[in-house]
Amino acid sequence: MKKLFIWCLVFIGFAAGFACKDSTGPDVDTPPTITSFTASPTSIHLGESSTLTWNVSNATSCAINQGVGAVSATTGTKSVSPTETTIYTLTATNADGSKTATCTVTLVLNPPTIDYFTATPAAIKLDDPSTLTWSVQNATTVTIDNGVGTVAATGSTDVTPQVDTTYTLTATNVDGTATETAQVAILPAADLTIAFNPTPLVWDYDSGTDTTSGTFSIILTEVNGVAGHVYSAFTGLYLTADPGSRIASLNWGGGDFAASGTLTLGPHTISGTGQATIFAIAFDGWDENGYTIAMGYYGGISWAGTTGTVMLQPAIEGRTDPRIMRLFEDLRPGKR
Repeated sequence: MKKLFIWCLVFIGFAAGFACKDSTGPDVDTPPTITSFTASPTSIHLGESSTLTWNVSNATSCAINQGVGAVSATTGTKSVSPTETTIYTLTATNADGSKTATCTVTLVLNPPTIDYFTATPAAIKLDDPSTLTWSVQNATTVTIDNGVGTVAATGSTDVTPQVDTTYTLTATNVDGTATETAQVAILPAADLTIAFNPTPLVWDYDSGTDTTSGTFSIILTEVNGVAGHVYSAFTGLYLTADPGSRIASLNWGGGDFAASGTLTLGPHTISGTGQATIFAIAFDGWDENGYTIAMGYYGGISWAGTTGTVMLQPAIEGRTDPRIMRLFEDLRPGKR
């Protein structure tokens, strides 16, 4: 009986030993825990920043991609300024493994908008103004080229280009640039050339009556593709370059001329007492683009006996002898 009791005690001891050994079991893996990983704000404009914030436990190292690199393995913040919408990944690591979490920073692009940019009128006479008018939204800087410079977001300004000009409006902010153009064209003016029939223009001098005379037509040809109207063509014969020496004057008349067309005035005869030395013509009118026609031609009469010839040239303000310029003032209506 005693031996049986001893064997029972031995069996119970072995059983207890096995039970204690099984209760400890294998080691359990404990990878990192990422409690949070956020971006604030989640949306930014170009050039602005967002702050990444994280909270991690049980990690030996942490890293964020997109060029951020290694960061605190517990908690921390990092400022980022992406140039496009970007997904950031936080990776937390220890000996038992790794965990990841992501957050997104969205780049919101809100570039300027140009409501309108116009030139009124779009075609002008030389030295007349055109008005540029514009309206821009959401711009930090607005400029117009060709000498205008920086302007307000909404406004207008007058320009007087000397040649056909394209103006470019540029609106800018941190998110981009917008451009618009407006054209201003210079209207052409009629350009008239002069000829005579017969050619060359010949003068007669009658010494018996002391008279200078000539009979001819004036032919005007338009060469710039612009129609118009001549309302007077006054001619004058002068003894000298003095308005007071005029011996004869006659209006050759006027009329319409077509673009690239011709207008013939005359024939008429002009005559006066004395042997003239200067012949002058003053034309006045307008063209379809609104330009004033005010032309003057003059020339000295060269005499060979009783026959005279003249070579005309245009009178140019500031270059032609002022005495000659006064002859045209003498010939024009209201000045005679």
